[in-house]
Amino acid sequence: MTLNPEVLWAQRRDVLYITISIPDIQTNEKNLDNQKFTLKATDKEGKEYAVELEFYDEVEPEKSKVSLNARNLFLVIHKKGGETAGYWPRLLKQSGRHNFLKTDFSKWVDEDEEDEEEANPADQFGGMDFSSLMANAGAGGMGGMPGMGGMPGMPGMGGFEGGDSDDELEEQEQEEEEAKPE
Repeated sequence: MTLNPEVLWAQRRDVLYITISIPDIQTNEKNLDNQKFTLKATDKEGKEYAVELEFYDEVEPEKSKVSLNARNLFLVIHKKGGETAGYWPRLLKQSGRHNFLKTDFSKWVDEDEEDEEEANPADQFGGMDFSSLMANAGAGGMGGMPGMGGMPGMPGMGGFEGGDSDDELEEQEQEEEEAKPE
């Protein structure tokens, strides 16, 4: 019995990202033309997999790339027309529900978010929220470092609220010297 592998997909204006999940592929026959991708594969247990993806619109197979690792077959497929191809409403020509096909949310970018990325190429951190990064690192946002005042073993290092002034420190040092036995 031939099985349908799980297929994850995401897109940009000019590219499709497709991940086909078949662990431990031993043999595979794949074909990509300007309308569809077909795959027949066998895993190390002898299970047979097959998938045929007839694309919503044309693609450019000569620009596309296929790579295989121990768990997945990855495809980066260029849409015909490049940047002007735009977003497709779905991956496949045939509309309807396909149980083996799912959205790859780890690679998905909405159309409007892609525009924001292009509008600000100098944002090399990709809109990362550093306050949440610090909170996740256990720093609690570093908001004034509460609870750091009056640390034992550190005289003269009062809390941040009304800490010792320089005059008070000089007086304290003078008192300590006077108290020393000669």
